[in-house]
Amino acid sequence: MKRIVTLLFVLVAISAQAQSVKLEFKPVMGAEYPVSMEINQSTTIRVPMMGDVTTQSDQILGAVITLAEKTEKGYLIEARLTRMTVKATGQGQSQVFDSEGEDIMSEAIRAMLNKPFRMIVSPRGEIVEQMPVEDTLFNAVDETLATQYARRRRETALQQIKSIFSENTIKSIVQAGLTKFPDQELKIPAVWTEEEASPEMGAIITVQNRLQELTGGRATLEAKSIIMPDPNAQKSDAAQRMENISGNGEAKGIINADTGWVIESSGSQSLKGDYVVEQGGQSQSMAVSMEITTKVTSVRQ
Repeated sequence: MKRIVTLLFVLVAISAQAQSVKLEFKPVMGAEYPVSMEINQSTTIRVPMMGDVTTQSDQILGAVITLAEKTEKGYLIEARLTRMTVKATGQGQSQVFDSEGEDIMSEAIRAMLNKPFRMIVSPRGEIVEQMPVEDTLFNAVDETLATQYARRRRETALQQIKSIFSENTIKSIVQAGLTKFPDQELKIPAVWTEEEASPEMGAIITVQNRLQELTGGRATLEAKSIIMPDPNAQKSDAAQRMENISGNGEAKGIINADTGWVIESSGSQSLKGDYVVEQGGQSQSMAVSMEITTKVTSVRQ
């Protein structure tokens, strides 16, 4: 009986020791890491003399990430977009950009699919460097638009597509598959907090992460975030911009514990701030609120 009790104690001790892990982003050469992201955003602006004006934006973005080489800073990866669908509706109007559509804009958007966008990701899952999106990548887009659009309309359409395939958009798609991990071994359950400045939002984002369990190579995480205005952020000089952004969010996800890549996740954010419009030397500020939901899977689009 004593031997059985001793054996059980050893097994329990081994099991307890196994419930710790160091999570890292560890891509394998030759492997593909797909990511699909759905974003639904409702934005309400309080316009003087008009009241609340609401617009709805729905996006489906897909990409495949591969490892190009390992560098001193981390992993040089290539992201190739496989799907780009953006639909916006508001005030009785709608606009659609869809790589799966049949019109000339859809054909031009497809010309950007499977183009390599490069960035370096650290083992912690942080994008530490992003290579600029070269204008030459849009040559095929311009040539496609030229088959049906006159010069002025073609230039407008080209700028719209450039904004869709901006560096921030590419970065957000890759980030959807990543999690920022602490540089240490984690006992389960574990909690860690990350804080970073977001120049795009002019805000400081604080995220509390909780590793809940590790089962069959799948790590289950929860995250809660608080967004506050960054007093040291550089003010944007854009004619239309968001300022004083604040809010909160939460997310749940399952991560591949071997590679650090997402399996699936979902989340929501509630934000508020000021929508500033400058025109003719005058500036007008209007209250704005946003409700955003996201869903991410490692399914190829």
